[in-house]
Amino acid sequence: MKNGLRNWVVCGVISLAVFGSCSNDDTLTCNVDNPVEELSWLTDWVNSLTDDYEYIRTAKYLGNDVFYNVNCNPLANYVSSTYNCEGEFIGFTAELRSEFTQDQVLWLPENSECSFE
Repeated sequence: MKNGLRNWVVCGVISLAVFGSCSNDDTLTCNVDNPVEELSWLTDWVNSLTDDYEYIRTAKYLGNDVFYNVNCNPLANYVSSTYNCEGEFIGFTAELRSEFTQDQVLWLPENSECSFE
């Protein structure tokens, strides 16, 4: 009986150590839950977009969170810019994108014309 109790205690301690060290910070973007609502410059950017073909993506660039715009209109010729968490321009997306990781859609207009099939 002592071995059974000891095994439960050891399993409990290991579980606490493993799960206690987990952090949700890895799922945060720029240390906020909802960057579109919590970063004022990003809110302003989203509110300035009027084209149903344009949307915003987020990614990691050199370990830092970044944001950039995409236009899915096949007839549009556009330049995408990349910004850091403070809203500072860090470069043109075409020059940086090969180094992006964890790239995902952050914001789409309600009536988006873009397809992600």
